Amino acid sequence: MRTSTQAAAPAAPSSPRRSRLRRWLSGFLILLLVVGGAYAGLLWWMTGQLQLAVENWAGRQRLQGMQVDYGPPERGGWPGWAALRLPGLRLARDGVSWQAESVRLSLRPWQPDRLRVEAEGAQQIALKGPPMPLRSTALRADLTLNGTAAPLAGALNGTGLRLGSPSGPIMLDSLQASFDASGATSTAFTARLRGLAVPGAQALGERMEEATAQAVLHGSLGDIGPLTRQLAAWRNAGGRLEVQGMTLRWGAMAASAAATLALDDSLQPSGAGTLRLANPSHTLDALAGAGLVQPRAAGMARQILPLLTRLDAGSSVPVIELPLVLEKQALSAARIPLLRLPPVAWP
Repeated sequence: MRTSTQAAAPAAPSSPRRSRLRRWLSGFLILLLVVGGAYAGLLWWMTGQLQLAVENWAGRQRLQGMQVDYGPPERGGWPGWAALRLPGLRLARDGVSWQAESVRLSLRPWQPDRLRVEAEGAQQIALKGPPMPLRSTALRADLTLNGTAAPLAGALNGTGLRLGSPSGPIMLDSLQASFDASGATSTAFTARLRGLAVPGAQALGERMEEATAQAVLHGSLGDIGPLTRQLAAWRNAGGRLEVQGMTLRWGAMAASAAATLALDDSLQPSGAGTLRLANPSHTLDALAGAGLVQPRAAGMARQILPLLTRLDAGSSVPVIELPLVLEKQALSAARIPLLRLPPVAWP
């Protein structure tokens, strides 16, 4: 019979399996802390490098005459991004400016050459006039970096854009644009606008459904001297813009075009191309009624249109294909003058 004075039995020693499990868990936790600390240090270093790159870029732009202003940068974005927020960013040059409440620059650790730029909050744009408020549901650019040189490629996406112009709001449902400068001597561009509404009565209707463009710029501009000197050197070296395709759907108009453009001796656009237009008579009536086509030209076009119009095989819609020429600021189709364009005033 055991008594209270008898010594308690010694505790059973822990099993070898349980000891090994505790050692594995301890080692895993230590490894996790080391990896997490290294990852946090990497993100902190990347935001520091991003801030240094922004400061260097701003310094180069200021030397070239651009005004670049922003508040104290704010680091963030963890854990998935290395991000830098620039409050009150403002870019301005020659009366043209853009300002945002803040701009967020971000990189992923596993894609350090892919920079995302996002505008946040209220924005303003000035085009040699008073600032106009700009709001957007989203406005983002993604750039493929190339060291300290210009980006190799980029894409701009915006939705729900609204610009408060002096004549009334300009609204755009969506904007998509991109460029690819990876070619040795050429840069490819694409653009798509959807749902454009501008103030005032429009000849083709209140809302443009869609416009697209694909083009290739052959040759490159230098980065030294005035822009007009750079453009003249680009022209003299055979520089040209090859518009591979453009489309426009606006009211009764459904048009597509292709052209090759260059600069003339006065640094004004000139070139030739082709235009394919659906419902040409309706489009001509709308443009003439709005005063965009001169009465004499409209009368000549009405006489010629029946001779050139044919029915599209797929849709049975009347279509016409015309040669276009832009020379000395005058745009003509099939040798019929249509529009006189204002001269381009290069900064």
